[in-house]
Amino acid sequence: MQYKRILSIGLSLVLAISSAACGAATGASTSGDQPKEETAAAAEGEETADAAGAEDAAPAAGAEDAAPAAGSEEAAPAAAADSAEIPASDISVKWDDSRIYGGTSLGKYDVITTYEVKGYEDVPFIKASDYLRNLCEGKEKVTMQDGVMKLEYNNTVATIDPAADTIMMENPAQLRSNGVVTSPIVDPTEYNTVIPSVKHQSTETAIAPVTISLANYNLPVIAYEDDILMPFLALQNTFGNIMASVNLVYNGKDYFNVATASSYAGDKHPEAKESPYFKAIYNGPFSTMNKTTQAYAEYGYNSVCLLLDLTFGHKAEKNITSFDEYFTRINAKGPLCSTDPTEAVTAEVLLFNYLFDSGHDSMVGFDTVFGNVQPTEETVGSITDEIKESQEGSELFGEGQDTEENEDLVNTILGALIEKGLKVPEIAPLLIWSFYMMGNAPKDYGNQRLDYSGDTAVIYFTAFMDDSTERNPSYYLAPITEQDEESSNFAFFYNCFEDIKQHDEVKNIVINIANNGGGAATGLISILGFLSEDGEVHFTAKEMLTGSYREEWYHVDTNLDGIADDQDGYGGQYNFYIMTSGASYSCGNALPYYAQQSGLAKIIGANPGGGDCVVGTFIDAYGRTAAYSSTLKLGKETENGFVSDEKAVVLDYNMVPSIVDIKLAPWFDADGIAQAVHNCQNGETQAVYSEEEESRVISELMESLFERMAQE
Repeated sequence: MQYKRILSIGLSLVLAISSAACGAATGASTSGDQPKEETAAAAEGEETADAAGAEDAAPAAGAEDAAPAAGSEEAAPAAAADSAEIPASDISVKWDDSRIYGGTSLGKYDVITTYEVKGYEDVPFIKASDYLRNLCEGKEKVTMQDGVMKLEYNNTVATIDPAADTIMMENPAQLRSNGVVTSPIVDPTEYNTVIPSVKHQSTETAIAPVTISLANYNLPVIAYEDDILMPFLALQNTFGNIMASVNLVYNGKDYFNVATASSYAGDKHPEAKESPYFKAIYNGPFSTMNKTTQAYAEYGYNSVCLLLDLTFGHKAEKNITSFDEYFTRINAKGPLCSTDPTEAVTAEVLLFNYLFDSGHDSMVGFDTVFGNVQPTEETVGSITDEIKESQEGSELFGEGQDTEENEDLVNTILGALIEKGLKVPEIAPLLIWSFYMMGNAPKDYGNQRLDYSGDTAVIYFTAFMDDSTERNPSYYLAPITEQDEESSNFAFFYNCFEDIKQHDEVKNIVINIANNGGGAATGLISILGFLSEDGEVHFTAKEMLTGSYREEWYHVDTNLDGIADDQDGYGGQYNFYIMTSGASYSCGNALPYYAQQSGLAKIIGANPGGGDCVVGTFIDAYGRTAAYSSTLKLGKETENGFVSDEKAVVLDYNMVPSIVDIKLAPWFDADGIAQAVHNCQNGETQAVYSEEEESRVISELMESLFERMAQE
């Protein structure tokens, strides 16, 4: 489930944008499966700002009685549509054989009817029952009474009211899934070696119902033939969004799983873009059009506002009450409503990769169902000039400067931004740390390894992974193999501890995640189970959409005996340390946070990079995919309100007291790491490097700088 991914380094996404990719898990994504199912995306993940999280328990924007974003006239992006004024004569069948490809096979699909409505040129309208049947896989019960549609699914209810143009959900989180709490970080489908705790009861505070007003987004809800017609994205960005199934794009006739396709076709599988599935997505009726109709462009804009109003996790930190107000305030509404896809895609690139400014917020690709869009410096410059004219936008830019010309798409955009005076964004340190770690890892060091130095073992790995929904048979029937380590943290840690137990001299174990950008939330829970004294794991977070705070408890069967007892876990048997750096993001930020909160380990290295929200999936009307900080925020409720885990980790031993020391810290050296552990055990709180060492580093940096200047 993509919602369940805490993204793997939204960074890596930003870095790989030109080739198309984007990341707790649930977020904790791998923002693991990236797109951030991803991507670096960072993962079904972790969304996850500062004590930014001190929001009260009021439901997030999207609830009519909360912020105006999803319901009030104040937030209306466009004139409200009155579906009662749409006569049947204005409705006609566009396609009676549209196909929905929920997976990635062209041989498996559902057939539905796509309708068109006068005044909404090119906007696809479909029956709500068709969409819900596809979304719920036939497990739903849909009834109509007095013109109102009632959906019963997963022991909760939602209603669609055409007269009021609203959707009301009694418990949005429960629509997504049940478990130890509604919509838990570890879904029941992921139970395997991780299971609900029997020793501790998981709890959650009251959940507020959510009422979404679609009239204020000019997305009509039309009673039709004992059913309800709605714009496709009005359904996907409400029900699909809340149920973590934003994955489809309409190409002018059919509906394809562009989220999975884009994620798969990232850096690792670029050849997929030549596949029959990709070609089918991008060769529909829309592909022959150079521009969209104004009605379609506004439909796309309103759909974006709806999606982000409901579940963007950092609205408070960005001072956003509604996205229509935000886009208007920064002068971005015009290009976002443009009938020229190039302008719209450029504006969205700026939005996700700069204005949102998080490792979990990033465009995944630039392909659109209207053709391949290539932003130009002229387009970037024009939009940037508009943004700079706004009060808030002017604060993002300084004086312009010259840049080298680059043919690369990302560099084209960034280069144009720098020329316009783009200031260094808050995400810069994360980018710098990640570049450094990736560039300085020893050749052939691998993505995970176990090293020894005297009384210290060092477990190194670069991503949080879990294969519990894919591996068949389970580890209880088929033994763990070395190949399993490549897709499962549980398998890797199990084998590591089996090996460590053969080394009686080992007293200390360091979990080295200094080069780890995140991944799957279930992998995070698995590792915490190994650090625990009894296999028990305590996880806390807040569901921003409903205002519900949850404390989840799990048990990890670390010895694989099939019994959830106190014989699991290795806490108390070893001294645990977690080594982090500014590149430790998302799950890489959550692991040291929860370990520290539960007293499982001491933290050494440098402060982790953050990443406190689960990752949501964004798909616009053009088929562009992105990852963004979504609705579940990791952290803890305190006397002063909810505090996220963004900057909550406190170092026990600082290995980088000065930025120069980043090159002196032993990130990949087991002997140096062991020495840092011993220093910490001796009561030292930070590393001390000689003036000679620091001078040498400065000299090397200066020499490198001069060489580069000479080359230029």
